[in-house]
Amino acid sequence: MRLPYILTVLFFLLMSSTPCQARQLVVLFGTDSKPPKSWLKNNTPHGFQIDILREIECRTNLTFDIQLFPWKRAYMHAAEGKGGIFGLSMTKERQKIFDYSRIMCIDEMRLVTLKGREFPYHSIRDLRGKSVGVTRGASYGDTYDKALGTVFTPCYDGKPVIRLRMLLAGRTHAALIGPGKASLDYVINSDPQLKANADKFVVLDTPFNLDPNFIGFHKKMKQGKTLAMINKALSSMWEDGTITRIMAQY
Repeated sequence: MRLPYILTVLFFLLMSSTPCQARQLVVLFGTDSKPPKSWLKNNTPHGFQIDILREIECRTNLTFDIQLFPWKRAYMHAAEGKGGIFGLSMTKERQKIFDYSRIMCIDEMRLVTLKGREFPYHSIRDLRGKSVGVTRGASYGDTYDKALGTVFTPCYDGKPVIRLRMLLAGRTHAALIGPGKASLDYVINSDPQLKANADKFVVLDTPFNLDPNFIGFHKKMKQGKTLAMINKALSSMWEDGTITRIMAQY
């Protein structure tokens, strides 16, 4: 056997045994209590946003270290540049802090009240003088931020279970729940007291708003290349219907 042939074979064997390009580990923070979007069960992240992130991993060389906390703490970690954040709404103030991805999903926020205490709702102005249970540290756009404490009185909590219990006890006029009625069903079925009173909750017909959710990184982290990979994956996932299919499963 000729020497050049042996050397060629050895070269290709060495090339085939070379490790693949190392995957980039990216820490991402999110909420631990917003089913069906994102929640913890047996210390494992679940939800359609988690499934979307796993699909992004499949389409890139990124590996996400997903860490779920109460939203205010998750946001604080991201604001300190300890990692990125997903499920992030866009506001003018946040755009000064974070670099945003393309839209990850759209969060339909709904107002829930008690049967017999329904009220007409067409815009945020219809909440004037009312108390509304909302997530501590959350935002759903600039209109929401401006209405806090001026149009309606926010009653903050860390979990939607607490929010619905407060509504059931008559301590608020309404509770802001999302995404969609599916979220309300998840929360009610997760708590015996709420489940026993499920027929008392009513979802108002008009959505509070449709809130686009994003992945964001603090500007000081300089994650432009990471966002470029995420954006390419998200674009293809919207185009081929993957995101719609994932959300429909919930």
